[in-house]
Amino acid sequence: MKMITKVKVTLSSDLRKRYGIRAFPIATGDIVKVKSGKRKGEGGKVVEVDHVSGRVSVEGITIAKADGKHTELYLKAQDLTITKLDFSREERLQKIREIATIKRITIQEPEPEEAVEEPAEIEAEASEIKETDTLEESADEPEKEPEEESEEEAEEEKSESEDE
Repeated sequence: MKMITKVKVTLSSDLRKRYGIRAFPIATGDIVKVKSGKRKGEGGKVVEVDHVSGRVSVEGITIAKADGKHTELYLKAQDLTITKLDFSREERLQKIREIATIKRITIQEPEPEEAVEEPAEIEAEASEIKETDTLEESADEPEKEPEEESEEEAEEEKSESEDE
């Protein structure tokens, strides 16, 4: 039986400078870039990590099967570079801090990301905005209609006065 270990992937040069480490265990949500092979230069978000085989599935990188269906392409971990770490789980950031204290280096703390709103909240806000827009438009419409009529009446009066 094969022992399961965490799959480590090299970090990009800017992440190496920031955190003082060369490689870090990859996790779902990290952003990676392919550094070798047919898919070199492509990248995306990690969808799944297979710790037994040491392969990683990346969002957007698929392969066409003979029947025309597309399936995920699992890439070797050594062919990838992490360009952005996902710190949604606090233990990952804590692990980097522990490594930094062992190496006696100071690290640049990651910038806190904006909280992602839930889709239900976004839809509720959108409906509120639409309601206020329709209320404003309905309030504006009665004012506009008499003005338009008065302009039209003024034009008709001018044409009538010219005819006389």
